[in-house]
Amino acid sequence: SAAETTAAAETTVAAEETSTVTEVETVAESIFDENGDVDLSKITGPIEGVEGKKVALLWLTTTCPYCTPCINEFTKWVELAGAKVTLYDAQVDVNLQSTQIDDALATNPDIIDLVAVDSLAIMPAVKKAFEAGVPVVMDHTAVAKEDEKYTIAYAGPDTYLEGQIAAEFMHKALGGKGKVGIIEGIAGQEAQINRSKGFEDKLKELGSGIEVVAKQATQWDKATATKIMEDWLVRYPDIAGVFGQDDTLAVGAWVAMQEAGIEPGKIKLVGVGASKEGLELIQKGYMEGTVSQIPSNGGKKGAQVVIKALILGIKPPQQLDPYLNLMELPIVDKNNVEEFMPGEW
Repeated sequence: SAAETTAAAETTVAAEETSTVTEVETVAESIFDENGDVDLSKITGPIEGVEGKKVALLWLTTTCPYCTPCINEFTKWVELAGAKVTLYDAQVDVNLQSTQIDDALATNPDIIDLVAVDSLAIMPAVKKAFEAGVPVVMDHTAVAKEDEKYTIAYAGPDTYLEGQIAAEFMHKALGGKGKVGIIEGIAGQEAQINRSKGFEDKLKELGSGIEVVAKQATQWDKATATKIMEDWLVRYPDIAGVFGQDDTLAVGAWVAMQEAGIEPGKIKLVGVGASKEGLELIQKGYMEGTVSQIPSNGGKKGAQVVIKALILGIKPPQQLDPYLNLMELPIVDKNNVEEFMPGEW
């Protein structure tokens, strides 16, 4: 009868669903740790749910010192798990990146991992992916709270916290007073906005007498940071400190100071990243400290989130729980710098 046929079909569907759930649970038991994160050390080959999947990896640029080791680490783990990673380089051009998302969507990817040039400007393209049913992981560059619903997760550093930690470094180094400048990354990028906001908000919270007299963006370029610092040394002869939004920029400021014959340590330098050059300056006492953001850890965090989403079959409007998947951000100063030497980038 029709009723018997329907009942049989429902039983078959239920059995298939139970089987799928059991398979995911089995994978979870073998790959996930007690916190529900993917344990990369347990990946020795293709994983069910990941094998054969297509991952579009879109980076704001591939030429920054931090980028290559991060990209390589991400790709290593995702491809070991059985997926195919296709890399797109936006060359710090948000319009190009928007076009690249269209290009990626044309290949029917199973997931997009996006390191955005500009998290706000890229949202129309992200919404296209959402409407196409393609999950997007925001990697290293978060979106505005109201736009999170178009993405499935964030993986990377808490850039606002990085700015706050840098402010604490500077406040202590200057005894809570003096003029400082912030050499920023890419104007409009989430990391640039949040690191400056975190820095300035923390100074207010501390009741610090430190005054931010200048802020200027650089495209994360050391040579540009050096030129900016050269200008600041003339404009602000009493400048007491510089927050480089990554170590590369702080080192660029140091180059200008060297060329001007300024005594090491006279102008306090703080960075983010724990780069090889930054760690060397801290070791020598020329830089106060940095917030460690290790590239391989960033690549691993992104890989963990992407692999988890593929295993669980997350599709928009679903989101991973937790949505925020944050990197650890150890503080590095002269007391523990040896633990982080020589650095990765």
